[in-house]
Amino acid sequence: MDQSINDAEAYLKQKIKINPLKDQMQQNQKNYEIQLQVAHYFKKTDAYTKKPAIKLVSNENDDVQVYFIYGEHIPDPSKKQDYESFKIDVIETMNPRIDRFFIIIFFNTNMMTASTLNDFKDFYGTLPEKYFFHMKKFIVLHANFIVKGGGIFGMNEIKSFFKKITTFADTLLILSKEQWFRYKMLSVLPESVKAYDQSYKDIENQRKKTVFRKQQTQQAVGDDDIDSDDNFDKDSKILGLNLHEYEQNKYGIPVILDMLVQYFEKQPEKLKTEGIFRKQAAVYEEKIVEAALACQKVGFVNKVENSHTIACVFKQFFLKLKEPLMTYQLYDWVVQNKPQIEQNLEVSVQMLFDYMPEFNREILLFSLGFLNQVIKEQEHNLMTAYNMAVVFGPNFFRSEVVKMADLGHVTLFVQIVQIMLELKKDYDYKKWLEVRSDNLNFEASLVPFLPDDLANLDDILDMVTDKNVINEMERKELKSRYK
Repeated sequence: MDQSINDAEAYLKQKIKINPLKDQMQQNQKNYEIQLQVAHYFKKTDAYTKKPAIKLVSNENDDVQVYFIYGEHIPDPSKKQDYESFKIDVIETMNPRIDRFFIIIFFNTNMMTASTLNDFKDFYGTLPEKYFFHMKKFIVLHANFIVKGGGIFGMNEIKSFFKKITTFADTLLILSKEQWFRYKMLSVLPESVKAYDQSYKDIENQRKKTVFRKQQTQQAVGDDDIDSDDNFDKDSKILGLNLHEYEQNKYGIPVILDMLVQYFEKQPEKLKTEGIFRKQAAVYEEKIVEAALACQKVGFVNKVENSHTIACVFKQFFLKLKEPLMTYQLYDWVVQNKPQIEQNLEVSVQMLFDYMPEFNREILLFSLGFLNQVIKEQEHNLMTAYNMAVVFGPNFFRSEVVKMADLGHVTLFVQIVQIMLELKKDYDYKKWLEVRSDNLNFEASLVPFLPDDLANLDDILDMVTDKNVINEMERKELKSRYK
């Protein structure tokens, strides 16, 4: 990066407020560095280690990290050494992953007042900027009427920040509906929480039903090695999941994307199709390809004649993600700082790459590399970098709540994606592809109760979720095409 880019980045960081607490966070940084050094040598008290107050409960590869903080285990600030043990514990637990997005669940269980929660926020306010930038949500569980009534919020900037991102949950059962929830999280709950909130029993009963379904599936497919998946009871569908829920190849790329890209790798002439990724395909054909992807029927996918169908499913993968590849927080960041970003587009794009969750960034780079391979055939397919950006801008970026005002931002997102494509035009996406046979077994946790011997097109057609999208004439046409 040359000096002009460095100067522009410095200017941009001055203009763009990552959060309203930036000035205060900078003041905290020096003290934090001292705390971090102390953490390496500080021995937590025995009283505290028996009941630690913070616990990382998410998986290492999850897009969003989840921390449980038990209010009743937080020491009284008057017991200075115990309280210092708690603060050091928070820093040691969160610091290694603080550059990833995270959620904090504060257990207000058995708390008669809001003082413990307020004390925690006061301490959190002494931490530097990075502890605020990636926080997606602060959930207070078992909040009493004092907390819910807003009495916990003071007038200072720290508590105002918390007020904006705080939600309340009355029971564990409500938390279990969240996408980040894993059944294993129940195992770390203190007995006091279980005694207070009996809804955990409902969650355990749901888990037992899930295990029973898993056993049925194992019997159906004759596979005793199906992984125990915390999300096994989720609705069985191929598109519309969170990014981290997709089965990944050995390089960390969703298998579905791998298969779709390899369709073009094995048939490079398809990249020359005019309007590829711009033109639409028949919905019923897309549904059939989705069904084949569900069972990883590589042979069937590779025999699809209409390359627009494969290209459309590739687009739909991103469009239907529960949270877009460029997260809602990144979307809001761009919209809030639109004037400054428009003046410094290339630097802003570099910053977006830096701010993205690591897993999302890997998928984005893989996709940009592949799309640039398509762009290289623009003499035939007419898909320039700009045309590709017009298609994928709305697929990569979208707001959490759709508003008419979003239309005014479309041009900027197209420009951003075009610059991304140009910056990564030589990215080697092929290193992320996995060599696979045409007859891989499907992942049963994605499609429970399906047989493993889907040998013909009729079986594939029968898997289509909405059978009404295919009439008999279309069915006959497809059978003649693919037999």
